Amino acid sequence: MLNKNTIYRKVRFPFKIIHALIKYPMANLKAKKYTVLTLEETMDLLLNNDNLSISRYGDGELGMTTFNNIGFQSFDENLSIRLKEIMQEGIKNKNCLICMPDAFRGTKNMRFGPSLFWFFHKAFRFKSYEYLLNDKYQYGNTSITRPYIDYKEKKQSKVIFEKFKQIFKDKKILIVEGAGTRLGRGNDLLANALEIKRITTINKNAFSLYTVLYRTVLDHAKDFDLVLISLGPTATVLSYDISKHGIRCIDTGHIDIEYEWMCSSAQNKVAVNRKNVNEAGVLLSDEDKETDDDYQRQVIMHIGIKNQPQKG
Repeated sequence: MLNKNTIYRKVRFPFKIIHALIKYPMANLKAKKYTVLTLEETMDLLLNNDNLSISRYGDGELGMTTFNNIGFQSFDENLSIRLKEIMQEGIKNKNCLICMPDAFRGTKNMRFGPSLFWFFHKAFRFKSYEYLLNDKYQYGNTSITRPYIDYKEKKQSKVIFEKFKQIFKDKKILIVEGAGTRLGRGNDLLANALEIKRITTINKNAFSLYTVLYRTVLDHAKDFDLVLISLGPTATVLSYDISKHGIRCIDTGHIDIEYEWMCSSAQNKVAVNRKNVNEAGVLLSDEDKETDDDYQRQVIMHIGIKNQPQKG
C-alpha cells in the first residue's frame, strides 16, 4: 500500500516538471558561462604538472554549501563554511585546481538518469551557490574520477583511467580513505605504484575528525610523492588544505568504484564486493575489517571515533 509521502510525490511530480521546464533554460545558460575543462583537458593538466593538486565539487559538495546531507556525511556547519571558503578563495591557490561538475558544460553525452538529475539540479539548486562561482576562473572537471557509469560513450573512461595510471606509475602513494573504501584492492588501478601506504578512518561523517586527520596526514605526507584522498566532502577540504604546504593531493572520490564498474562492464550502479558503494546502498561497518594481508601491511594508521590515531 502506498504511503502518504509516496502519493504526494507522485501527485507533485508533474507540477515539478512544469516548474523545472520554466526555470531550466535560464539556469543552464548561467551554468555554461563558467569555464569547465573537459575530462581529458583536466587529466592532461595533471599529467603535465607534477605539483598540481585537485579539489573536487560534485552535487554533494555543492549541496552542502547550503544545508544538504549526503549518504556518508551529515550536514556540518563548519564543513559548509569551508566548502564555501574554498570555492571563493581557492582559485587563488596555484597549487590546487578547483573542479566543478561536467554537467556545467552540458549533459548531451550523459545517460538519461544522470541527465534528468542535472536537469532538476540546475533548475532548482544552481542559483543557491552560483554566487560562489567565478566566471574568470578555469575550473577542472570533477568527473575525471567518474568517467564511466554516467556516460553513453564508454571509450572515454579507458583513456581517463590510463592517464591516471601514468600519474600513479613509480610513485610513493599515501591513500587517505574510509575503512571500507579500499582503493585499488582487488584491481590493477595502482599496480604500477612504487609504494602504497594508507591512513584509514571512519566510513561516515569523517569531517567530525578533521583536525586529527589534517595533522596526521600532514605529518606523514612529506614521505610520499602523492596523496590520494577518498573521503567525500572531507576530501575536497583536506586536499586543498594539504596542497597549501606544497604536497600534491588528488581528491579521488569514487575513482576505484568507477574503475571496478568499467572493468566489469557494469550497466548500473551495482555493489562491489567488500567495498563502500554509497549509490548502491552499501556502507560497510567501521568494524568490518579487511583481512587481506597485503592491504593490512599498507595501513599505517587508523583514525577512529575516539579522535585518536590507532596504529594498524
